[in-house]
Amino acid sequence: MASPVGTDGSWWLARPVEGEDGPWLEVLVADVPVDATLATRAGLLTGVEHPHLARVLAVEPLDAGRVALVCEHVPGPTLAAVRAARPPLADGEVVTVAVPVAQALAALHATGLAHGAVGADRVVVRPGGVPVLVDLRGSLRGLGTATGDVHRLVASLLGLMPPLDAHLAAGLEDAVRLRDALEALLRGRATPQDVVDAVFAVATPEPVQVPEPDELAGAAVALGTGRSGLPRPAAPAPVVPRRAPRRRPWVAVAAGLAVVLAVVAGALLVRALPDRPARAAVATASSPTPGPAADDATRLTDQGDPAAAAAALTRLRAAALAAADAAGVAGLEVPGSPAHVADADLVARLAGARSEGLVAEVSAVRATGTTPEGDVRVEVTSTTSAHVRVASSGERTDVPAGEARTVELVLRWTPEGWRVQDVREPDVASPAATAPRP
Repeated sequence: MASPVGTDGSWWLARPVEGEDGPWLEVLVADVPVDATLATRAGLLTGVEHPHLARVLAVEPLDAGRVALVCEHVPGPTLAAVRAARPPLADGEVVTVAVPVAQALAALHATGLAHGAVGADRVVVRPGGVPVLVDLRGSLRGLGTATGDVHRLVASLLGLMPPLDAHLAAGLEDAVRLRDALEALLRGRATPQDVVDAVFAVATPEPVQVPEPDELAGAAVALGTGRSGLPRPAAPAPVVPRRAPRRRPWVAVAAGLAVVLAVVAGALLVRALPDRPARAAVATASSPTPGPAADDATRLTDQGDPAAAAAALTRLRAAALAAADAAGVAGLEVPGSPAHVADADLVARLAGARSEGLVAEVSAVRATGTTPEGDVRVEVTSTTSAHVRVASSGERTDVPAGEARTVELVLRWTPEGWRVQDVREPDVASPAATAPRP
């Protein structure tokens, strides 16, 4: 089953012929000579996997000079449609767009490819507020340069913002700092990391406010080009998490997450480029009040005791999830890390509920070594307390205490202290993994 996406007949939304229950796919037709260089670029393109970059599953020749890119469908409106249906984006919203898209470009550039067509109509806002860079036909054609991609991204960001005279007329002189920082990037060579540094230096991220469907539909008709004018599929396209087989949402809290935990609907966990320290505010860690939370926040800053930090991170994350504090969860992880990606998937799936009385009780921690990158591995055994799940409708459900579970946290030392880089199954040969669990 297939339907055209947009008005030029070069973009299709389809499902595999095996059945109606399969995931939605996008098929993009590109005018590209079929030669040896195409095969090389296709191989590179299908090998790139990043949470903010549309996944290319296959490149198939159609006829002389034309190929089809088969991609995972990314549901949601484009930034162009969002901007057409609402006032300009606030500075914090621009940061929320800039950082993930810059990270996607960095992943693409690392393979030697460029996007070649970065624009507001090439960025889709997924449910949950996550931006994804789509339409990689320019990469397959070998168009563009890394610097050109960054300049196009910056120009697109400036187009989402209020014009300069609007800032000044409103007496918001301070608000032009982000505009000035972005415009400075257009004056020479710039990298995706330069974009991240520039926006974080002058603004704090906040979720992108997406208009209601009726408003978006009117904007899409008005735009009338590309993806912005496409009909919706008959059923919602599923969001399929992509993560390594051994990774899973971390700590024992994960055992009950599917039914009892959620974070604020529409909140975005901003992912910076790899190795950037966490920038989101951690309500329980960065502004602690007297008591256990303050003690745990202090433990994150003790470089000599990663085991105590792992226990503290486990408790703080449980508290943040119980309170539906998306920023609190984000601030406990290294931006762009596997742990961060896993929780971003969780944010996309879960929303609207909180958990009264939920705490993580840590019964054992043990540092087991380091990774080749110098991160510290710590095994943590913990349980979740009995608590009450409160749905967005107000319905209350009693949830029993969870069983003890053990995971291995990979911790990285950052300027803010210890943060979670990855979460893995513990080594089966380790005592913690083989001992009976309480």
